[in-house]
Amino acid sequence: MVALAATALIGGASAVVPASVAPIAPGVAAAAPAPRAVGQTIGYNTGMPGQCTWGAMQRFRAFSGRYAALAGNAKDWYRNARATGWSTSLRPQPNSMVVFQPGVQGASPYGHVGWVDRVVPTRTGVAVHIWDMNGPGGPFSTRWWWTTNTPGMSYILAPSR
Repeated sequence: MVALAATALIGGASAVVPASVAPIAPGVAAAAPAPRAVGQTIGYNTGMPGQCTWGAMQRFRAFSGRYAALAGNAKDWYRNARATGWSTSLRPQPNSMVVFQPGVQGASPYGHVGWVDRVVPTRTGVAVHIWDMNGPGGPFSTRWWWTTNTPGMSYILAPSR
């Protein structure tokens, strides 16, 4: 995966924004939050343990209290979320799952998903802080990392509890 500055920043939402993704200027606000509809739910995590889909869905549930009724490969989750009534966006939003299409930011032919906790406008685009599972370290490995939003990334917006 291509990331800004360091490949991965270990830590949580309090991690320091690397200089390469510093905000444009003090007081510049991120995009206004998009509406967050609750779509179809299910009583369990549809992802396979250790895989990116399982990890992202666990984060989604931790924030929203719900498992979204999504199935299939990671690359299909954005389309499936739209079809099952969840709010989605092509613009990055905090507290959302990010869906990477195959090849985008190093995603496999099955795509990749992660959890977004921060979005920061920069001079060169929009930086996205992501937690994911089953990235470069393999199944069950997790990391926090920064990257720039690019075409082929989309977002499934988690509603508040």
